[in-house]
Amino acid sequence: MLYERLVTQFPTSGRYWRLYIEHEMRNRNYEQVEELFQRCLMKILNIDLWKCYVTYVRETKSSLPNFRVKMKQAYDFAVEHVGIDFHSTTLWADYINFLKSEATSGSYAETQKTNAIRKAYHQVVMTPLMNIEQMWRDYCNFEQMSSKAAAKRNIDAVSRTYVHSKRASAELESCTRGLIRGATSVPLLGTVQEIQQLKIWKQFIAWEKRNPTRTESNALLVKRVLYAYEQCLLCYSHCAEIWYEAALYLQRASETGNTQFKERWAEEAAMLYERATTISLSNSPLLHFAFADFEESRLKFDKAEAIYKKLLEKKDIQPTLVFVQYMKFSRRTEGIKAARNVFKQAREDPRCSHQIYVAAALMEYNISKDKAIAYKIFELGLKKFADDPTYVLAYLDHLSHLNEDNNTRVLFEKVLATMPAEKTKEVWDKYVEFESNVGDLASLLKVEKKRAASMRGNSKMDPSQCREALLLVDRYSYLGLIPCSETELKVMEHPCAAKVDLEPASGSSGLQSTRAKDTIAETSLSGNISRPDTSHMLPFRPSATSGVGMNAVPGGHFPLPSEVAYLMSRIPPPQCFNGPFVNLNELVHLIKTSDLPSSLAPGPPDRPGKKRRAEGRDDSDDETQSSTAPPTNDIYRARQQKRAHTVNSS
Repeated sequence: MLYERLVTQFPTSGRYWRLYIEHEMRNRNYEQVEELFQRCLMKILNIDLWKCYVTYVRETKSSLPNFRVKMKQAYDFAVEHVGIDFHSTTLWADYINFLKSEATSGSYAETQKTNAIRKAYHQVVMTPLMNIEQMWRDYCNFEQMSSKAAAKRNIDAVSRTYVHSKRASAELESCTRGLIRGATSVPLLGTVQEIQQLKIWKQFIAWEKRNPTRTESNALLVKRVLYAYEQCLLCYSHCAEIWYEAALYLQRASETGNTQFKERWAEEAAMLYERATTISLSNSPLLHFAFADFEESRLKFDKAEAIYKKLLEKKDIQPTLVFVQYMKFSRRTEGIKAARNVFKQAREDPRCSHQIYVAAALMEYNISKDKAIAYKIFELGLKKFADDPTYVLAYLDHLSHLNEDNNTRVLFEKVLATMPAEKTKEVWDKYVEFESNVGDLASLLKVEKKRAASMRGNSKMDPSQCREALLLVDRYSYLGLIPCSETELKVMEHPCAAKVDLEPASGSSGLQSTRAKDTIAETSLSGNISRPDTSHMLPFRPSATSGVGMNAVPGGHFPLPSEVAYLMSRIPPPQCFNGPFVNLNELVHLIKTSDLPSSLAPGPPDRPGKKRRAEGRDDSDDETQSSTAPPTNDIYRARQQKRAHTVNSS
């Protein structure tokens, strides 16, 4: 069945569980519905799923004689588990309306009803919820209608709590802005959106840990923080970090809390680890190790050992690290003999790599102080991993710490004689370093000569890296100190030239100062590339609001350039235009393919007077005169004409 496959693939998706249950409810498969609720309800603290549960009880239990009792139990059960959700306002409102609808007879029953409603309102006003202002107004109206004499006293008793909740509601809404609560949990891909969403979730969890409601109940604080973790895990159940932080928070709460909740929180932490290692991250060694350490800290060694064995039974993991940690656990809890038995099991597993031999040998050397046993284990591993440079180097480090120079040289010669040439570079470098520290100059030169011959005989080695000058630099280098300048390294094309963290040798005139080195590094990075002047650039930040002058793109709303924003503010908004809409592609294609007449061809505009004079017309003067005729209401010209008429008459 499709829904069963969905909830199996995405077991933390409240949306898929709700769709599955609603499908069964439409088909009246009520037994299947109750079975589904038993499977998911306590594990999936999704507010929509719990509302679906309340709806199911209301629709299916209405014909029972004890319907109101069943319904109240359902509401109490729901608000107990998801009543602290920011979006549970409608659930609380339905619950209060249900309490108000109860028919009562007698003053005692009426008092009980009023107390139940008041208690529900008090739980609401102490919880940061969406639209908490409306719930507060409803509560004030309820107190006024119940008893005007006691209304002010009852309201003042919880007004301070309401102020804290109202402030916390605004902070919570701002803190979780942009959060996608209904995201389906899938394996992490490391995308930008995943990182942004996890950042918001962590902000939300950190906000809850600061106790924004200023509650004095430590149990309520732990409940709210754990609920925030649970909401995050619904969307990111494949994130081991969130599982571990949630379990660690409960573990620390159990260590510092009172006796009443100490054992309960410890068991809840164990249940979190169990859920993580069973459902979403069953192949995660990280969480299994943390789970085993948690059980070990509670002195439940049998459970911790069962965790290691359970992880080793999985065929699709590399068991070496599991055996290493299992061996350390056995040594801590049962002693060195139990750890040797684990090492024996690891040797019989063909999937194990060389690290288990190194761990076992060093454990014998550090715990039992027996060099002979450690030497035998290293030799035993050398039979299988003689061509592995990592294992050989670990063995060589152990021998060098024991100051067994002859055995170390024998091991160098033995390994280099059998190891493939393309794998010997690190071993040769270690050999040169060893002779430089404990040998004389003749032995050092002899080893360098052998190394050069081996590197030249290696077909996979770049011949330019076998020059004598490069080998000379390696001889005199020590812990990042280089016997020449950075420029010389670049000229010689030494591999260390690419490193920028090289320290100059104190008192050496051949090495450049840090400032000069930084200047050269900056010059080499910049080259001849022209770079823009970024001093006048504004930061590119998304805005939390949208509107005119903002460009809505995936990731947020970004401001437009100032000219474009000004133009958009001057033109009518797009809602004012309802059509017809022009297909721009077809319009541009039509203009390109149409033959326009010459009279419509675009050209520079000419004034009418100039055009007619160019054509040799005689009416240009008339047109000019007519176009420059004075207006009829020109008072100045009328006075001039009157004065001239008076002079002529005299």
